[in-house]
Amino acid sequence: MKKLIFFISLSMLILVGCEKHYERTSWVNPNVECCGVKDPLNNLEWLTQTAYFDEYKTASFSFFNCILLFENDTTHENFIVTNTKTSVNWVIIYDCNGDIIDGGAYNYTNSNKIKYIKNSDNSELAGPAQPCRTCDEFFKTHTLVDSIAYYIVKP
Repeated sequence: MKKLIFFISLSMLILVGCEKHYERTSWVNPNVECCGVKDPLNNLEWLTQTAYFDEYKTASFSFFNCILLFENDTTHENFIVTNTKTSVNWVIIYDCNGDIIDGGAYNYTNSNKIKYIKNSDNSELAGPAQPCRTCDEFFKTHTLVDSIAYYIVKP
């Protein structure tokens, strides 16, 4: 009987010890100024609502999200770009009112070239993972000014 109790206790300890723990990292830049406000993550209500805080706090999978400030090279108008990486790299481009300019599956390469994410047969993504159709033009005519925030969840 003692061996059975020991075996059950050891089994329970092993099962509890196998639970995956996730390291969570976040950084918010309170000094960035865009869209006429300082610290936009805390002072633009629409951005606070779309900043993926809930996903970051509860994600039980690898997760990366950065929020970036871009500026139009000609008009100097500000735009906020979120880049979320889960199983697909999602880019969403917002104007200062929180309206979505474009968004979809899009990726940056290490050589700073930009490319669409394609299916294995090199066709455009279908279904929920639509490509960001205007991202090429946007990133050619807009400059990264600053980082607003980032969140990382990793096992």
